[in-house]
Order: sequence, then C-alpha cells, then structure tokens
Amino acid sequence: ARVLRGRVERSPEKRLMRVLVVSNGYGEDAMGAVLGRALRDLGAAVTAYPLVGTGHAYQRHAIPLLDPRRTLPTAGFGFRTGVRAAWQDLRAGWLRLTLAQRRTLRGRRGQQELVVAVGDVFCLWMAAAADPRGVVYVPTAKSEYNDPHRALELALVRRLARLSFPRDEVTTARYRRAGLPVEYLGNLMMDCLEFTGESFGIPPGAPVVLFLPGSRQDAPENCASLCGVAEAVASARPEVHFLVAVSPTVDPAELARRCGGTLEEDWLQRGRLRLRLTGQFGDAVLQAWVVVGMAGTAHEQAAGLGKPVVAYPGGGVQFTKKFLRLQAKLLGDAVVAVRGPQEAARWVLRLLEDPAERLRRGQAGQERMGPPGAAARMARRLWAGV
Repeated sequence: ARVLRGRVERSPEKRLMRVLVVSNGYGEDAMGAVLGRALRDLGAAVTAYPLVGTGHAYQRHAIPLLDPRRTLPTAGFGFRTGVRAAWQDLRAGWLRLTLAQRRTLRGRRGQQELVVAVGDVFCLWMAAAADPRGVVYVPTAKSEYNDPHRALELALVRRLARLSFPRDEVTTARYRRAGLPVEYLGNLMMDCLEFTGESFGIPPGAPVVLFLPGSRQDAPENCASLCGVAEAVASARPEVHFLVAVSPTVDPAELARRCGGTLEEDWLQRGRLRLRLTGQFGDAVLQAWVVVGMAGTAHEQAAGLGKPVVAYPGGGVQFTKKFLRLQAKLLGDAVVAVRGPQEAARWVLRLLEDPAERLRRGQAGQERMGPPGAAARMARRLWAGV
C-alpha cells in the first residue's frame, strides 16, 4: 500500500471494488452475469439488479440480487410492441414495480464504487438512481446498424454515463462523433455461450437444423410452427437431424403439448417427426448447419458463431414483423428473413444444399457480432479505473 493525498491506496491485488450491475432483459441478464463474473474473478464484490424477471442468469453464477423482482406478462416487451401489450404490463403492476425498483436503487447510493447498466437507455436511467456521479453503460440492444440513436438518447447518455462500451464499432463511432466517452471492447453477447463438447449422438458430417422457439411465453406457439418447418424439411431430406434449444424459462412439457406431440425424455415426438430438446445451446449451435427461429439474443449468438439464420415472425408479442426487420438490419446477410414456415422450409433446404452460401452468410454474422472475450476486456478496463 502507499499513501496518496492523505489516503491509503491499496495495491490492485488487495483492494476491494464494489460493483452493482443493473440489467433489463433476459439476454441482458446473461451479459451482466458474465461481466459480473469477470469482475469477481479480479476480486470485485458484485451485486446485481435484474429489472425484468427474477434473474436466473445471475443466480447460476451465485451473484447476489436486489429486490423487488418480478416477471410481468410480456417479460419486458410490453412497451416495445404496442398499446395492448403495454396495457397487460400496466395492469399487472409495471408502474408500481418500477417505482419500487427505483427506490431500491436510490437506497444503494454510496454503497458501491461503480454501477454498470446493461441494456437500453431506460436501464441507464434506472441505474443512474444508484450513482448520480455517472454509470458505466453497456448498450446491448442498440446499434447504428438497425436503430440509430436519437438526439434525446445521446443526451441521456451524455448526462448519465461516465463511459460507454457499445456492441459494435459502427455504434462506437457514432458515440465518438457525439463527443461521448466511449471505447469498443467487443460484444458481451458472445461471452454468454457455454460449450461442453456434446454431440447429441449425431454422426460427424450429418446435416443438422437447430430450432430456436424463443425464451418467453410465445415459445410453445413458436415451437408448434417450427415443427411444421421440420416436417417439410424431413419429407425432402429424411437424413436431417433436428435440435430444439429450450430456455430454462420454458417448460418442455408445455412445448410438447402445444406441438401436439409427446415428450419422451429429451425427445419431442410428433408422428414420425423426432426433435431432440436440449438446454445446451452453445453445443447445439456448433452442431447446426442452419438455424431457424423466432428469438432475439439467440439468433445474434448463432450468427456470431458463423451459422446462417432463417427467421420469420411469430404470433406473440416478441418476434414481430418489426422485430425481425430490425434484426435483419442488425445482422445483415447472416439472417434470411421470410414470411412464414413454408418459405422457411424452402430456404432451409436451399442452404443445406449450398455450403458456399452457408459460409458466406456465416462470415457476415461473425463480422457483425465480433469475437468473444469482451467480458474479460471490460472487467480489466473497469478494474483499472474509470
């Protein structure tokens, strides 16, 4: 230790940094958790506050959580998808919950050296209640590729954030032109994947299609539609293997029921169709030749791993036509945006037969998403001081 301006500064190896991570979404929770874990590995004491849902991703890494927490009907999408969905959340107590969360965050003032907001500008505004000196902002969902920042958003970032880590270099350049303190260190999303080497019993070189029904209440309905895609593909290519990535927030039995099939251990059986259900998303993506789905973060991660994604709008509040349009702008040629399951099946067959096209679209996704390692880089940067 050494004396600096009348106070003792501990060596980096021994000092304790208290960090609060605030996030507002399931994907954002996962990114906040990997950043929190990386900070904890350096010696920081990390607490988290998931504003949407109960914080399963943080619980997996044993990161302490603040309260109150609650899952609302639209799981955080109500105010992004229209009046009806917003009304659902309002009736379920969104305003009361938000005010209570705001009080909790205000009560945290002075209890941590650093507050990190992982999410959108609403998350930034909420997190700033815990540290009016300025928040470290990780704008995970916002990119100049698909949703350019408005003047008001940039003004909020200027007022509330002491440093920002955007998800791509294009958005970083926009922040820099606006005169905001900013650095590009990568996309946290690519650090949220886990790999165990599971092959699911699929022979090497066999064609695999992975389905992503999403992680919210729309998942069972989405899965029923994706079963139709699988049946069309199987009728033309019976040698294809099918995987379905199931989020921890989704009940596999409900998926099977909504699909009109039966659940036999990890298999969804519907007539002759057999789909392997798995929670090992990272392994499933590595096995896939083509990904088909109605998901948010999972599509982006699949694209980042070099897999072409065929997507079409679902019937619920999450994966709407507007959401798909924005995602296609974000991921460029990594995504094939189609109108429905029949067109999706045709594109899957086309991609299975064209390795050069799969490679081209896969490379486009990797370019848009960037390499892994952002969590460690951000943690080291924060540990060094902001």
